[in-house]
Amino acid sequence: MKRAIIIMIGLFAILLAVKPQTSPTEVAPNGYITKPVYKYIGGTTSDTLTNTDTLTYVIRVKGNETQDFWSKIYLDHVSGTAGGKLKTYKSIDGVNYEVTALADSITVASVTTDILDTESITFDNFNAPYLKYIYIQSGTAVTVPRIYIYTKTN
Repeated sequence: MKRAIIIMIGLFAILLAVKPQTSPTEVAPNGYITKPVYKYIGGTTSDTLTNTDTLTYVIRVKGNETQDFWSKIYLDHVSGTAGGKLKTYKSIDGVNYEVTALADSITVASVTTDILDTESITFDNFNAPYLKYIYIQSGTAVTVPRIYIYTKTN
């Protein structure tokens, strides 16, 4: 009987020590992309930009295959006249970022209403583990920017 109790206590201790694996979020600002997605990231009241503020979203691309990305900027207009630029950067280690390409940016000008900009950023066969979006606002406005992302696995 003592032996059974000791074994049960040992097994219970092992079960307490082993933590279950939690899967990362599908996609969120500073989150993970683990499978194809089609949604907005960011855009809460905590992301509100005033005048010449900057907002950064870092996405961790996780998986064994390369992905295609299609991204757009949506500005939820609050007041004033907004403008700005969305730029993209990639990184292997999440610390040192490099510009993806000179053409990989979206410029927004003279926004006075909610807008889904007509320009988009496209990556074919993206394979870096980190993707950073930086939106730099200009003008005299208050906006809530959102990045719209569509990804598909190759």
